[in-house]
Amino acid sequence: MILIRLVQGYFIETPSYYELKWLLLGEWLNNGFKMYSETFDYTGPIAAFVYKYLDLILGRTSFAQYGISSVVIIFQAAIFNQLLLKNKAYDENSYLPGFLYMILMVSIPDFMTLSPQLMSLTFILLALRNVLRRIDNQVTDELFLNSGIFIGVATMIYLPSVVFFLVFLFALILFSSAVTRRLLLYLFSFLLVFALCGLYFFWRGDFWLFFDSYIIQNLVLSNGSPLDIVDALTICAGFIFIFLLAVFKTWSSARLTNFQQKIQQVVWLMFLGAVTTFFLSNEKSLHELVFLIPVIAYFWVHYFVLIRRKFFKMVMPGILILGLIGFSIFTYSSLVSKLIAKEPMLVKPKTMLIGEDAAYYMQNEMLTPCFNTHLCEKAFQGLDYYTSATRLYQIFEKTDAEIIIDEMGIMPAVFNRFPNLERKYNARKGDEYAKISN
Repeated sequence: MILIRLVQGYFIETPSYYELKWLLLGEWLNNGFKMYSETFDYTGPIAAFVYKYLDLILGRTSFAQYGISSVVIIFQAAIFNQLLLKNKAYDENSYLPGFLYMILMVSIPDFMTLSPQLMSLTFILLALRNVLRRIDNQVTDELFLNSGIFIGVATMIYLPSVVFFLVFLFALILFSSAVTRRLLLYLFSFLLVFALCGLYFFWRGDFWLFFDSYIIQNLVLSNGSPLDIVDALTICAGFIFIFLLAVFKTWSSARLTNFQQKIQQVVWLMFLGAVTTFFLSNEKSLHELVFLIPVIAYFWVHYFVLIRRKFFKMVMPGILILGLIGFSIFTYSSLVSKLIAKEPMLVKPKTMLIGEDAAYYMQNEMLTPCFNTHLCEKAFQGLDYYTSATRLYQIFEKTDAEIIIDEMGIMPAVFNRFPNLERKYNARKGDEYAKISN
């Protein structure tokens, strides 16, 4: 994993736009600003909490985040390997599921970033382990309680993960004899996580901002994608080839027990859930596809287990693994200019950008609450309301920027609402305002 990451780092030195955004979000929150009320973004509350305290402990560094994400991936691989072996998903027991899971994860750099999607996937795998135990006729209330909590936490990290609540609910209904009382326990424990997060923001006085920014806007916003469909298919061509090859081999050659067939059907439900999650997402970038990794790894293991000829059993793993890694690195590096944050011309220190371009802060202190243009516009529309206006004024006072670059054209309305703030700045060329020296 370390060697592959070093090779990727040779070709890709600049962080991607989303990776930089998450680093800056942690720095902004660590400077004392509140999520949703003083931060205009839709990132999940638990993910924001993680980024804040990572910045507090480690500072703004991609290297540290890659180290943490590597630990997370190894942990996920261990869970994935253990749940498949314990449930006898294959005729042979080995560490191959965990190994292939890690290979798939490190093949594309975006999968290795500490994204909300990656963190959320950890809890989805923990819930999957409990669901498979229930399908194997292990009956305890704890399985349903923990599964709901795990999916609830995953959803509070990354909202589209709520799809897997329905995926596992269908699995429990279709493939086990779960009684209504235990299904209601699953629902209750899932909603409990929502209730606790909502209670925290209610206590802070920001419940409706949390509900609107994270729940509502996450469902209606659409940020598009830095890649078009051809670019995305080009990078993922190796994954698609391996997936189709493995599925065909499994369907044509595998002889599965009744329980193994149920496991495969649950995996197909997860595939539908992963696809649905991608279309529900408002980012449509490569890191959204991590939810497909357990599905591809599951069938890829079947492919290797079902190879009978000794020569192919020795040669094919090396060809497919090295081919996937090499092809993915080559195609990703050829399109990386569309994915990385493009550093603009030198920005003076203490500059506040009223806009969404995180690259302005690649070499400077983070001084803007604007992580999403739509949410930023919506926040500044509240200038006519006392509570919202007070909150915005406090942001300007706390940041005390020397330069304000107004890409969204809203500073005239801000100055009209706050005359004392207007007296501190002089308009310069274009959309730039400079603080008056005393």
